Amino acid sequence: MDTGEIEEKVEWLIKARFYVICILTILGIVQTLILTPEKYHELLKPVSFLVLIILSCNFLYSVILEKQKWSIKGLTIFIYIQLAFDIAITTALIHFSGGIESSYFVIYLFLIFAAGMLLYPVSTYIIATLSTTSYGLLLLSEHYGIISTIIIFDYQPVIWKPGVILSTFVFRVGSFYIVAFFSDYISRVLEKKTQELEKSNQLKELFISILSHDLKNMLQLILAHAQISKETKESIHLGKIVETVKKMNHLLDNVRLYSKIREKAYKEKFETRNLYDIIKKSVEVFGEGERIKIYAQDENCFVNASPHLENVFYNLIDNAIKYSKKKIEIYIEDDLENWKICVKDYGKGIPDELKEIIFEKFERGEDRIKGTGLGLAIAKQIVILHKGKIWVEDNPEGGSIFCVSLPKT
Repeated sequence: MDTGEIEEKVEWLIKARFYVICILTILGIVQTLILTPEKYHELLKPVSFLVLIILSCNFLYSVILEKQKWSIKGLTIFIYIQLAFDIAITTALIHFSGGIESSYFVIYLFLIFAAGMLLYPVSTYIIATLSTTSYGLLLLSEHYGIISTIIIFDYQPVIWKPGVILSTFVFRVGSFYIVAFFSDYISRVLEKKTQELEKSNQLKELFISILSHDLKNMLQLILAHAQISKETKESIHLGKIVETVKKMNHLLDNVRLYSKIREKAYKEKFETRNLYDIIKKSVEVFGEGERIKIYAQDENCFVNASPHLENVFYNLIDNAIKYSKKKIEIYIEDDLENWKICVKDYGKGIPDELKEIIFEKFERGEDRIKGTGLGLAIAKQIVILHKGKIWVEDNPEGGSIFCVSLPKT
């Protein structure tokens, strides 16, 4: 959450406070005139004064918010100051409107709910505790005569038995924490939905960027080969066009697959399959059998696989071909409860600081910027779906070794 979003929430609090105070003031006046009109003038002055203070502070908050340059921490403190002052004013308002008789305690509920919407979820319990403390101290002070009780209605709370006051206090405090719990729950749900929406938007923007950049480059390459083929009549350029079209098709398949996985719409069936056969099939796609060698301790290595497990090894082999001019070696090893597959290339290698992020958010190292970077991200997601692990190591002979560990069937 950035400062702009928090500032919008502070503006919401300022506006909401104004409307709540206006509504409660009108309701309070109507209630007093109907039930105890003779107490109206006694109640009018202090309550009007407190309402005036709240509205004045509200205006001051608005001016400060507009004039000040805020950090996230500063805005958070500013919100807490507002809510703490609101609790103090609300407690005074409850006192002057009859203490335990007053219905203004509902303002506490609004403040607790507002805390959940404006701050971190745990803040609801902080504001609920502050409200409970303030309300409890007020009732104790009135009960023991530390401050005088203002009687609005005919019945007098000062003569109530302690049990009645305690039960009323417990009931209202219970409502504070019930609101805190639901506000906490709602804010967590909203936060999660917001994060999912942000990720979805980022994914869409990324896909648009990939499609607009990489596909455009591929189309330009196809156009160039088509023009050269037209002029020279050489068939080699037609082969390049076919190869580029296949890459475009693979890119679109990757985008669609990654979107399904991230949106949790991946519902492919898993079945027992031979890992050696899967890898061999992936190698055959590239038509470079002499360059790519497979070494397996056991050609009968079975795993619980979905149809898209082939995509993992296709992307790893494709990645190795891009960055290695020499041979590519694939090892299938028996690693106790898992099968360990290593794809070894002899390229430039990957710096240590990039070994983690190349699998995240389509990141690519400075020396390895070719293609979209989508393949490794998809490989990681598919491996995770198969309850496995994927990582990269340095090749002692120069280059990188991409490793995948998958549980045996």
